[in-house]
Amino acid sequence: MDYLSYKTFVWPQNPHTYREVTTRTPEYYTQDGVTYFRGMSALKRVISGSGVFYGEDAYEQYKKLQELAADLEAGNLEHPIFGIRYCYFTGLELTQEPKEDCISYQFTFTQAS
Repeated sequence: MDYLSYKTFVWPQNPHTYREVTTRTPEYYTQDGVTYFRGMSALKRVISGSGVFYGEDAYEQYKKLQELAADLEAGNLEHPIFGIRYCYFTGLELTQEPKEDCISYQFTFTQAS
């Protein structure tokens, strides 16, 4: 099985969860005190997931993700089944006290327009 990847990082084991939420927002405008429906915004896709890095290099794997999260440029997030999404890395969170060989995390990506 292939692994999830973003830019230069390949997950050593796939995250436990992977979620894509695609939404549109209604847009309105006001003229002469009356609000009118203008239409719908462009689709917005937010991708999130969670997982655990295991082993002696668990902390190093997490640090590599932190470095990518600090990068302001979008890149390719490649899922082995769903394909490539061109995204910004918009969130990374530790979800428990890090242990020497086990780090739980959550991530969020927002698809670029």
